[in-house]
Order: sequence, then structure tokens, then C-alpha cells
Amino acid sequence: RWNCKLQKHGIAILIPAFNEEKTILKVCEEAQHFGQVTVIDDNSSDKTNILLKANKYNYIRNDFKVGYEKSLINGIKYVLENQKNIKYLISLDADNELPPKNISTLLNLLEKEHIDIIVGQRNKLNRFTEYILNILFKFKFGISDPVSGFKVYKREVLENIIQNVSKNLFLVDVLTMAFKKGYLVKNCKIHVNKRSDSSRVGSYYKIKLKIIKIITHVLSA
Repeated sequence: RWNCKLQKHGIAILIPAFNEEKTILKVCEEAQHFGQVTVIDDNSSDKTNILLKANKYNYIRNDFKVGYEKSLINGIKYVLENQKNIKYLISLDADNELPPKNISTLLNLLEKEHIDIIVGQRNKLNRFTEYILNILFKFKFGISDPVSGFKVYKREVLENIIQNVSKNLFLVDVLTMAFKKGYLVKNCKIHVNKRSDSSRVGSYYKIKLKIIKIITHVLSA
């Protein structure tokens, strides 16, 4: 297991998943070395939940598909309500594009500095619109890669803002609200794996439209 001083405070690792039967066990196996894993199964139609149950991983399953960000919010609320020993929450994608081994890099930074939110800054973005958002967010807030699914949150930060954060724009809105409340947010550079198949978050045009909405939201923040 990971010998990190922060473990005594308790670390929860949240993994939203939709039809990730090919990678979910590998991600969970690696992630569990760093903290308590909870998968939020977004009503997958493949064997994701069957594999999780068979291998005794903790998971909650949405009654119907709600999307990545709402699934993550469900997971956060679950931890806040049921795991009182947790001090830090880490979000991680289920497709193994963000290797769990990066958790050690983020935790090492957290041990050195008193940071409220750490954003895992990917070395490669997936879409041109993400680069535009990246430039805008960096200019306005000094932080890169706001839509990264790899983040570390201090529990008290989420407790203070989770009820008011946008459910559809959580990844970015949680950061803008944290800045407004004076919390310390920093980047930590991480390396990503290349996906072996296509993304299941949504269609190309749907994702592009979502990022345009995020850009509009950031401009008005």
C-alpha cells in the first residue's frame, strides 16, 4: 500500500463509470492502494456493475443514466454522508486514460503544501475546444485544465459549496466557486494514457457544445 502520511486522515477515491467493463477492474485495483474506492455506475448496460460486485468493490448505481458530472456529485454526497473518516476526496476516470499511479504525485504535493483543491493538469488534451477553455481559464484564474477528471478536494471545501455548485457544469463551477470563497487551488502535472477505444462520455458534437457552454459560464463568472 501507499505509505503516505495523509492516509491516516482518510482518502476516498470516486470513479464515475459508464460501460467501462474493459478497464474498471484495472483502475480499481490500482486506485485502492491509495484510498477507499467507490465507483458510481451510471446505469451501465454492460458488465460494469457485475464485475464490481463479483470482485467486492464498493459501488453505487444510478437508477437511470444521469451523466458524468451528476454521477460524481452523487458519489461526493455519498462519501460526505456515509464516510465520516474521510478528509480528502479524489476523482478519477474509469477508462484508465488518467492512470491511478498519478495519485501519488498529487498526494506528494498535498503533503508539502496546504492546498484546498489540486487539479491534475493533463499533458495532452482531447479536443481543440479544451485548449481554448484552457487558455481562458488560465488567463482568468491562473489554473490550467479545469475539466480534468483528476482532482483532489479537501472535504471541508466540498461541504461548503456542494449544495450551490452547478450540477451540469460541476468540474468547472466547483473551481470558480472555490476561487470566490478564497480557497487555494493549484495544478499538478500528470501524464495520460491514450484510449484504446472511443469516449463514452458523449458524442463529439455533444461534448463540443458542452465545452462551449462551459466557456460561456467561465466568461460570466
